Amino acid sequence: MATSSKISDHPYQVMIGAGTCVLGALLTVFDPSGLAVLAAGATLVWWHRLRPSAGFAAVGAVAGAVAGTLGTLAVRTEELCCMFGWNEHRGWPYAWLSRGGGADSPEAARQMAIASGWDLSFLPFMLDVLVWGCVGMLLTIGIGLTGRAWRGRGR
Repeated sequence: MATSSKISDHPYQVMIGAGTCVLGALLTVFDPSGLAVLAAGATLVWWHRLRPSAGFAAVGAVAGAVAGTLGTLAVRTEELCCMFGWNEHRGWPYAWLSRGGGADSPEAARQMAIASGWDLSFLPFMLDVLVWGCVGMLLTIGIGLTGRAWRGRGR
């Protein structure tokens, strides 16, 4: 299969990649994890030059999104403040699962928070999925390109 190496022959990939780069740059203002989204956008812009396996990259993106997002539930942040408020957050880099409560004592605040249950924040959840999907895609593309270079080394 012959593919063109001119960027103008791939307008949709370039537009999607450029939009992803802009989103990554905006996310980087708030958190360094936006660099993964920025790098994924640049990879999409230059996809026609890199020529990675699209299937392998898609599997990596889905695996990264699922494994990364669920894996970060192990990251736990607790706060006790303000006579007495207790909050717990899960997820990284964006805390997307949280619970909290306030009472007259720290233990009562904690018990109230546990009783209230978990709240899912949709936007941080989607940003977490996006970041981990981009990380998974970049890792699998890197593995594929490294394997291609290793196989081509002996020629």
